Amino acid sequence: MAGTVLMGITDQNFDNEVLESALLVFACFTAPWCHTCYPACLIAGELAEKYDGKIKFVRVDAERSPEISARYHIRALPTIIIFQDAQPVKTLLGYQEPGALKYLLGSLLAQEGLKNKRRLANGV
Repeated sequence: MAGTVLMGITDQNFDNEVLESALLVFACFTAPWCHTCYPACLIAGELAEKYDGKIKFVRVDAERSPEISARYHIRALPTIIIFQDAQPVKTLLGYQEPGALKYLLGSLLAQEGLKNKRRLANGV
């Protein structure tokens, strides 16, 4: 699997692409000099193929997006933040094993599905 190129996010488009997204958002914070970020983003690209249409995957250059980095207290790279309904629901520091990420994303999607079923049952 070659992996998908992640959408690049900046201070200018973060709110629109991440906070206003109807999907869960997997945001990978990186920097060009970060050697451990490359495998993290490669895995994110592979996950993007698997979860296409269910989760939005984006990459944020922490150095070129200082407002976002400060807002979410990015101190280590890579940092992964998963957003749901415009809120960060999980923050992960450093390299993450693919199996653990798949488990986490599957759990969050299942929770999202239950929440949507409740909304439908309540007529919302």
